[in-house]
Amino acid sequence: MFSRSNHKKCAIPVTAPASGRPMSEFRQIVVVEDAFVQSFLRAALERLGCVVICATPVEAAARLREGEIDLLVTNRPDTFEEFGEWLPLLYVAAFPNPAAAAAFRRWVPLRKPFQAAELTAAIDRLLGTR
Repeated sequence: MFSRSNHKKCAIPVTAPASGRPMSEFRQIVVVEDAFVQSFLRAALERLGCVVICATPVEAAARLREGEIDLLVTNRPDTFEEFGEWLPLLYVAAFPNPAAAAAFRRWVPLRKPFQAAELTAAIDRLLGTR
């Protein structure tokens, strides 16, 4: 079983994708990040209607092998190179290194710190909802 950390809902202004297509059409998003960023991402993505799985790298890899994941959000893309052929990546880092994401066919960098609207736009761009 994969852990779902408890968190307090916070008032994060999140807008729907520009296409009008609901984010909830995407089954699941796996987030592998530090606890603070993970909490923010969970709250923002859940407000968009996404199913969010916060996991350690080992848990995430196991879940990715099971399939049915639509997006990986992490600051450690090189850990997940084996999934790069089919899995979209949102690479969240202060200074995203393109070489670390080289194995991913579809990826978008998102520089920390970022706003909820930037997160929404990056996901919208990455998943082709425009």
